[in-house]
Amino acid sequence: MMLGLFVLLLWTGSVTCEAVTEPIECVRRYYLRSAEDEEAIAAGMAFLETQRARLPETLANAYQAALTILKARYAFWPQTKMRYLREGLPVLDSLVAAHPDHMEIRCLRLLSIYYLPFFFGRKEMAREDMRRLTQQLLAGEASLPYTYRRMMVEFLLANAPLDQVERMRLQTLYRELRRSEARLP
Repeated sequence: MMLGLFVLLLWTGSVTCEAVTEPIECVRRYYLRSAEDEEAIAAGMAFLETQRARLPETLANAYQAALTILKARYAFWPQTKMRYLREGLPVLDSLVAAHPDHMEIRCLRLLSIYYLPFFFGRKEMAREDMRRLTQQLLAGEASLPYTYRRMMVEFLLANAPLDQVERMRLQTLYRELRRSEARLP
């Protein structure tokens, strides 16, 4: 589905929250794991509900919507898939509208809409999210957790309509992120 998410899953391993002190980190791990493991969605939703008071409200709402959208990936019936999309997409859209510079929420929306079929009419929105993320990353203003920064740079290099300068700068950023990853404990 998402190469960046798959690569990140290899890096993060299984979802274990015992060693994670910040609940938002655990929610992120559940979300990333959910891309390849349907059971992680329910576990992530349950964790999100029990920890909601300890999470920033906007991120809790964004992750709940993104996890709901991921349910569509695993649903068998088209009507069920559509119900999950209709439930989650408007929440992410309104959060991006209310917080246009919140790059983590924009990442969640981009990953939720990029692979949707053309008839959803989301391609221009995905391009705008990619454009904003590219600008923020290259300006050093994207306040994203390290794993998301690396994942999004990979995603943008593989999918975004970049000019030659943007591509070269993102490749340089990717090399820097990989070097810093090698230094992580």
